[in-house]
Amino acid sequence: MQSVAEKRPKFRIQAPSEKTSTQKDREEVRKYLRLIPTEAEPNLGRVREIKEEIKKGTYLTREIIEAAAMQLAIRLLRKEKD
Repeated sequence: MQSVAEKRPKFRIQAPSEKTSTQKDREEVRKYLRLIPTEAEPNLGRVREIKEEIKKGTYLTREIIEAAAMQLAIRLLRKEKD
């Protein structure tokens, strides 16, 4: 009696020798994608500006604005007393 393994035909899976149309299309799309210039996100420039302002210490936060407003109010009140 023969075993089941001996009855199976042996075959080898080979890679396709010719590229299919979908593979060709994908390669063409990739080629054109590389040609398209990449656009930065519109807010990216502003984010960079804010980071630089924070590093320099010139970014106006709510606390800084409120402190400046309080100082102005004190100055104006002092002038009115004179």
